[in-house]
Amino acid sequence: PAVTSSDTPAATGGLTLSDLQGAMAGLATTSPTSQIPAGIPAAHAQSGPPLSEIATPDAISSSGILENDEIKTKLIALLPEGQRSEEKLMENLRSPQVKQCLKSLSAALEEEEGSSFNSILANFQLRPEDGAMALAAGNPIQAFLDCVLRDVEREKEQKENSKEKKDEDGDSEMKE
Repeated sequence: PAVTSSDTPAATGGLTLSDLQGAMAGLATTSPTSQIPAGIPAAHAQSGPPLSEIATPDAISSSGILENDEIKTKLIALLPEGQRSEEKLMENLRSPQVKQCLKSLSAALEEEEGSSFNSILANFQLRPEDGAMALAAGNPIQAFLDCVLRDVEREKEQKENSKEKKDEDGDSEMKE
């Protein structure tokens, strides 16, 4: 079954859609962009590095995403009981299982028919148009990361707009 953004870690026993999208969006900003030299058809373009090379433990650390206490707390809460520590989080991020999952996701994104790509976007509730340029350039991995990044940006905008609306309605703290 597909994980939805309303699933909680307690209900699913794993990462939620929002957790994964936030983590991938942080990495998407550090991934190489897809640039095709003039005269090379998009069909012959390189698809870029696999997610397992983009989302390395070192890239995750240097991206600063784990410096965000809110994100770190969410990720640690998803670990099995008895392993909920920053040390165990880093250990899990360095595990061969995470690397293999990223390789599998990359392979699915790069399937030639494109049906897997569209299914993956649907399962993550992402909008295909957000990655259309990279996909047209022959880079489905960058297209996926673009979709994730834009989805997280929209979510942040909604939160900010919601907060501003709440402040305008006078629902925020009253000052004396």
